[in-house]
Amino acid sequence: MISSQLKITALQPNLTIDEFENNLDEYRNLFSEYSTTITTSKVICFPEYWNGMRRGTYTDIINESSLEFLKNTALRYKAWIIGGSHLIKQNDAYSNRAHIFNPSGHLIGTYNKRHPFGYEQIQEISPGNKNLFWQIDDWKATIQICSDLWNTNDYSLLVTKDIDLVFCPILTTIPDQSFTNYGRFMWYNLAVIRAKEAATAVIVSDSAMQPIRDPYWCAGASCIVDPSWRFTNEDTIGKNILSSIPDGSRGIITVTLDLKKIRQQRQYRRNMGLL
Repeated sequence: MISSQLKITALQPNLTIDEFENNLDEYRNLFSEYSTTITTSKVICFPEYWNGMRRGTYTDIINESSLEFLKNTALRYKAWIIGGSHLIKQNDAYSNRAHIFNPSGHLIGTYNKRHPFGYEQIQEISPGNKNLFWQIDDWKATIQICSDLWNTNDYSLLVTKDIDLVFCPILTTIPDQSFTNYGRFMWYNLAVIRAKEAATAVIVSDSAMQPIRDPYWCAGASCIVDPSWRFTNEDTIGKNILSSIPDGSRGIITVTLDLKKIRQQRQYRRNMGLL
């Protein structure tokens, strides 16, 4: 009998732009430091541009090594790997692509970011045009990369397909350090809104709060939102529904979700005319 519970971990690493081997070491160190939690997680979500590489430093060898690292991580921890996203090149065109591996190390699907952010448009990153849906046991899952989640047109799709899990690898890009709290605030609120309006769990994986390239910073906005929780007067707002690293620092976030409770919440909202 398949359990209705699913333990999910969102990573929040310290990444260095264009330092591929250093970034792989960062993940190895992160997995080692949080080994007890990682080894019992059924799903591990990486951030957007998880390997830190950009157009100027992309090579086919780096792409192959990146896929091998994700595959080996799936095999080692016997977990689903939401491979964040990384840059890929095909036929002289670049895409921001996510790769999904199952616990047996098989690539079960890919997804290209459909709404490139401002700097990606300048770099002529090609937008994707297809969604990706798959099953994790009885859970219905999909992925949206960073600015995709801000697109309101996808809300109805989450509802009509009764999606249980939305994975969202992101790379927050803030004009300078003074806006990092703002960046986290915006992402926490968006994740809660999407989770509640569609009665679906939202898993956000970001890089830790750090400078990206002068003057730009990353906010460290990783979070996991469980829509089945309801507030009471005694609760601190967001205490149960939103799990995060409040100061945006390096680390991981792990939550055990319950499919029955999430679907009960969805049915309640549907019965009340809220979906």
